Amino acid sequence: MIAIYTDINGRKTFLGKHVNNTIIREFPFRTSVLWQNKNIGFDIRLLKYAKDNDVRSFVFADSTKKESFKIGIKSFDKHYTLGTVNKNQGEQCYISKDWLNRAEYKKTPYIKKEVIL
Repeated sequence: MIAIYTDINGRKTFLGKHVNNTIIREFPFRTSVLWQNKNIGFDIRLLKYAKDNDVRSFVFADSTKKESFKIGIKSFDKHYTLGTVNKNQGEQCYISKDWLNRAEYKKTPYIKKEVIL
């Protein structure tokens, strides 16, 4: 298990956790403007990491509402778009909520081992 971070302009930002063959992104959905607009996004470097490390799926989990959504990496790769919402975040890939499937919510453990993309 690995905690994945990125560094943009000297600021370390948490992206998700690599657990088995899945990357899990946990955050309160209510704070995400993109979620409210029916999209979810993350730094494009996380997708490259996923492809380089045999990741098979992404899970987006709301720790407040205790709900999760999942998408296989092959499906994600077919349906994502690229863009930049904020110049401080770098290039992002976005996926519509329409492509996500409900999944069982599971709290992930604390992970000490980390990688910075």
